Parts: sequence; structure tokens; C-alpha cells
Amino acid sequence: MLGGDSLEGEEALAAFQRIINKSLNINLKPKDIYPVYDYFHITRNKLNFVFYAEVKSTKKFNGLKKGNLSWLTFSETLKLPFTAQTKQDIVVGERVINARLRDIEAKKLQISVGVSGQKQFVPR
Repeated sequence: MLGGDSLEGEEALAAFQRIINKSLNINLKPKDIYPVYDYFHITRNKLNFVFYAEVKSTKKFNGLKKGNLSWLTFSETLKLPFTAQTKQDIVVGERVINARLRDIEAKKLQISVGVSGQKQFVPR
């Protein structure tokens, strides 16, 4: 999991964008960044913001400044020794992403039905 702090006066989304760019050398556009949720982190005594971003393709990470990174599935991340709060962030993030994907699919079906002008049975 990547994380970091915002600079003074920096918005949370801009901080996420900067941290990802610096850590992974991926230049995210704001339109590709989505909030998951935010909360007051008692242990750290500060607000914590959780985001995810859509990337066009996965890439291999070479020459990183510190640590090793790789792409993992959600179920793989839950096996790692993260704190309970970080695991909660991952679970909520997965649910938010899955809900968004369902909304996208539902809109595609609505457009399909609307364009043809005919009623269609859509299995659920």
C-alpha cells in the first residue's frame, strides 16, 4: 500500500496524484482518480483519505527508490500483514470499485435498451 502526507495547503486528491507520480512514475489525470472514503485516523490523529485510480495498463516497476512493488488482487492483499485499519480500507475500496463497475454495466444496458427502442429482457 502506498501512502503519504499532503503538503501544506495541498488538497487530498492532489497529494494522491503527487505521491503516485513520485512513487510509481505514473502521471494520473484528476478524471481518473476516485475517492473511496475519508475518516479521522485516531492513531495518527489526522484525517485519512482513501482513493483509487484507473490506469490504462499495468506496468512493471523497476528501479524504485525503496521497496518492491507488484500488482496484487484484493484477496492477495488481505493475506499481507497490514493493520486492521488498512485491511478495512482495502475491503471498502474493493466494494466501492465493484459498485462503480456495476453502475457502468447498468448504464450500458440502459443505453442498449434506449437505442433500440424495444423492450428487452435483461437477466440479473
